[in-house]
Amino acid sequence: MEIFHSFQEITGFTGAVVALGTFDGIHKGHQMVMKTAIKRAAAGGVKTMVVTFTAHPMSVLCPEKEPLRLATIGQKAEYIEAVGIDGLVLLPMSETLLRESPEEFCQNLVTHIHPSVIVVGSNFTYGAKAAGNTDTMKEYMAQYDIPVEALTLLERPGGTTPISSTVIRRLIQMGHMETAENLLGRPFALTGVVVPGDHRGRTIGFATANMMIPVNMAIPPDGVYVTELWWDGEGHPAMTNIGDNPTFENQYRRIETHVLDWDKDLYGKHVSLRFRKRLRGEEVFAGADDLIAQMKEDEKATRQFFAVDEIE
Repeated sequence: MEIFHSFQEITGFTGAVVALGTFDGIHKGHQMVMKTAIKRAAAGGVKTMVVTFTAHPMSVLCPEKEPLRLATIGQKAEYIEAVGIDGLVLLPMSETLLRESPEEFCQNLVTHIHPSVIVVGSNFTYGAKAAGNTDTMKEYMAQYDIPVEALTLLERPGGTTPISSTVIRRLIQMGHMETAENLLGRPFALTGVVVPGDHRGRTIGFATANMMIPVNMAIPPDGVYVTELWWDGEGHPAMTNIGDNPTFENQYRRIETHVLDWDKDLYGKHVSLRFRKRLRGEEVFAGADDLIAQMKEDEKATRQFFAVDEIE
């Protein structure tokens, strides 16, 4: 997949089918938009391109109110490529972009891509003060004979409400990892660099790879989780604790992962941690022996989970 960071950089995608959206998290609804674009492109014998943004508009307008992110920019690109898209335009969120009129945004699409078809979700808005919507885009593109296909939002299984990043963000913050996975179409994942910890895990038989809490990312609540640690293209069954380890003094909030039957030095390595299920909340134990006993129970539950759910 080719990646561009402005309309002006684009080459080789004239006539592509374009999927438009903010696409925070690349959930099943977003994937539906992209897969529809892929179908239209296959029918026309052209390429596909996603045009999206590096961040939410509130990151510029009012940073303290920016919604927590469901994916880093790197993850966003990875997830889009996995759907099967040929090209990606990641427009930097800036005051200049937010001042751009709906007409200017549409004209950039025409000038630099001249899409054969544009596919969007029915709630898509764009341009200064979100003044543009699917109706204004259809009207503008009609003069160039470019059809705009606005898709009805994909609904949650068994419900009447659409899948949304807001709902998924709330599920993650509540620890409902399995439901979030169902709406995302894959496990929720955090990425980061493994940093040195206090090495206490090794002394109690549960060595851990430690990550700092990522900034601006949605984080599951404190507790113990069934997870998968992915590194160097391979996934490994693991259990993860998020919290400040209240059984011991002078701790700070972090993410500690014990990989089952695997003991490699990951310091300085960039890893991905996929959350599968919440086992329990964080607890205070009377001492190390009680903690170890509970961790053995957590390990047993983790092994049972992966006995019926193989990593793919």
